This record gives sequence, structure tokens and C-alpha cells, in this order.
Amino acid sequence: MNETKEYLKFDTVKFVTSSQYFKMINREFFKHDVDPTTGEFKSVEFNSRRHQDIIPFELYILVNYQSGKMYIEFSSKLLLEDYPKLISIETFKQCLQNIEKLGICTLNINGIMENSYFNKLHITKDVELKLDSKILGRLNLCTGDYRRYKWDRYLDNAILFTKNVKSNDCKEAMSIYDKELEIQLSRNKTFLELTGNAKGIKEYFKNKTRFEVRFDNKRKIQKEFGIKDTSVRIILSMDRNIILNQYDKIFTNSTKKTDTKLKINGILEYGILNILRFYNGDMQKIEQEIKDLGFYRSSSRGAMGRQIRKIKEMKWTLTNQEETSDDTIIKIRDLLNE
Repeated sequence: MNETKEYLKFDTVKFVTSSQYFKMINREFFKHDVDPTTGEFKSVEFNSRRHQDIIPFELYILVNYQSGKMYIEFSSKLLLEDYPKLISIETFKQCLQNIEKLGICTLNINGIMENSYFNKLHITKDVELKLDSKILGRLNLCTGDYRRYKWDRYLDNAILFTKNVKSNDCKEAMSIYDKELEIQLSRNKTFLELTGNAKGIKEYFKNKTRFEVRFDNKRKIQKEFGIKDTSVRIILSMDRNIILNQYDKIFTNSTKKTDTKLKINGILEYGILNILRFYNGDMQKIEQEIKDLGFYRSSSRGAMGRQIRKIKEMKWTLTNQEETSDDTIIKIRDLLNE
């Protein structure tokens, strides 16, 4: 059990503060909305996506003079050579200072530190783990409720688990991916060159897997943290293991022990085996395909449920021939608890 206090770290944050803490010094980088009667700015907006050649990382600033609010969103790449440190209580002020170094605006940094609240957090942890398709397959197998948490594979070694709900207040997501491979993608080339420490950053992420939990609105942050105040100082000072909590929501250890030797006793079981191979073990897609084919009427849910259980049992056996999924779940849980 880890008894050392470890503050939260983030890959992306968005916060709300006062428009009085902003001063524009380079108008050509900002879109303007001007009041035609007074000639005064109603709002100004900066989006780094329109300036990828000089700012190859996420930075968004919206200043609304009518509401008196400023919205700022940025990723940890704003830290440049210190990117591996992520956004934290130790680096948040550095991020704000780096915004000023871009030469587009000045900020009242002390005011922002004292009078701002988060409404978007991507909580992040990088662990020493070489991710491969076998581990991703076992994680999929141990999804506690595949109907509730759907998963999508992307890149070569990456998986995104999302809670299958419509309400924004209930939405949550966890992504797990090979950070070593991701940082070497061509889309990161300009950023790495800008840091002046491309080699060091690549070396840091060698054999690392990133876990990232996304909360994209204030109410979700309040609910998951059990707090009403999402102010910058409160959130940055917390040491709660949000990633482990989310991990335990999605993944469960097996309680049913089965023979791990794969046995094919007939054409039916051979067919189930090939269904699993074709869909890469994605139970959600398999179940939807069975429904779409209309093999079972609405009055035959029991029969369909029995067939789904047979498929899941074979999937369990197929995945556990060399190593139990429980071992994988426990190993990762220990890494997230370090």
C-alpha cells in the first residue's frame, strides 16, 4: 500500500476565472467579437489549432467581457521540455508563465491561482508497463459490465473505455495506451523539436503505459471527488487516487474458476471460437450481431442469455491458457497504487 502523499497530475485541464486577469498584447492571434455600437470588444478568442506551426500543442483562451469570465484550456505539452512532469500543483504556475512566454498575452497569475475553478480534468498516470494486445484483450475480458462500459481500440496498442450513458453529468472515460509509441507519432514531431529535449522525452516514456481518466464538466468533477469546490487550489492539493477508483469501477477480478485448457468438442463450440476470433473478443459487438440477425425473439431472452454465457465462458478459457486475467488485473492495480 502506498503511504506517500502523491498529488494529482493531469494531461489536460480547463478552468474558469475573471476576465480582469487577461491583457491582450498581440491582437493578430485572437479572433474578435466587437460591439458595433460602442466599438468595444465583447469577446476575444485564441485557439492554437489555427497556429499549429508555431504552437503545436493544445491551448484555448476565451475572454468574455460581457460576463466578466475567462476560460483557459491547455495540455501538459505547454510545459515543453518538462512535459513528462504533467500538470500538477508543482507545475501549474509554470504552465501559466509559459503562456505569457508565447508573447500573445499577459496574465495575472496570482489572481488566477487564487480565484479560478476547474470544469474539465483529464487525470493521468504513467506507469512502467509494456502494453501489448494480450494485456488489452485480458482487460476487455475483465470488464465488469460490457453493456455499461463500451470499449474501442485505436492506434496499435490503445483502448478507450467509456460509460454508455447519455447524460453529460454521468459520462466518464478511461483511456489506456502505449505512451512510448504515441509520443513517436508524426503528429508529435513539431512539438518534440520545439522542446529541445526530444531524445530525453522519448527515453522517459520508454516502456510506459498511460492511464487517463476524463471528467469533462464541473458537476462530474464534484461528484467523483465528493466536493462542491473545484477551485484550482483545492483540486491541485488533493492526493486521491481517482485513476485507481475508476479502474476498479470498470475491471473486476474473476470469481468463477474454470479449466484453462481449451476444449473443442463439436461444430457448435468451433463456431463460437471463430466468432470470438472474428470480433476480437468484443462481447458488445457479438451480442449486437446476434440481435441484428434475429435468432431470438424478445420472448426468448433466456435462451439468448444462455448462449451469451457460453460465448463468455469460452472467451475466458481462450484468454487464460497462458496466464490468468486476474493476474493482469492485480498487477496493473498494484502499479496504479504505487
